[in-house]
Amino acid sequence: MKKYLSILAVMALAASAFAQGTILLQNSATTTVKLGANPTDPTAANLALPGFVQLYWAPAGTAYTPYAGDPAAFLAANSAWKFAGVPKTLVAPGRFNGGAIEITGIAAGGPVEAAVVAWQGNFASFDAAVAANSAVGASARVTFASTGNPTTTPPGTAASLVNAGFAGLTVSPATSVIPEPSSLALAGLGAAALLIFRRRK
Repeated sequence: MKKYLSILAVMALAASAFAQGTILLQNSATTTVKLGANPTDPTAANLALPGFVQLYWAPAGTAYTPYAGDPAAFLAANSAWKFAGVPKTLVAPGRFNGGAIEITGIAAGGPVEAAVVAWQGNFASFDAAVAANSAVGASARVTFASTGNPTTTPPGTAASLVNAGFAGLTVSPATSVIPEPSSLALAGLGAAALLIFRRRK
């Protein structure tokens, strides 16, 4: 009997050593995914199907640059952040219910920073949606003091996005980078110089 108890204890320790913290990837009636002209569009309406969301995370205390319309700049500024699990489709316009997502690299019950990224259309990933110039977006950061702990008996409930302060997000077409006046002036000088040299020949 002692032998079996020892084996069970070792198995439990091994399981807890590899257990990951969990977050419940779902929103409420008031925290929806919307489609608008820009990330802060007050007239945005619920994102129609097909649309996808995915959890975006980083270790507790990691800096986060909010999404401001330029997906390449957003990803570059948040290079320490990672995508968790697989993309989840919206279950209704603006709504998602992706279940408990394991955060690989965060101990069960441990703290974590998280956000939700979303995109319009049947693209396999956020990056694929960006490459296709689809409407994309990301939520504000949500800080979790503790994630769910699946190793407890009964298993701990995954930490809720909504309870942690998730307030929805708006996806929008990527903004084009508008050159600064100084850049335009330099381009104009270069063009003028080319014309002068051409005329001399």
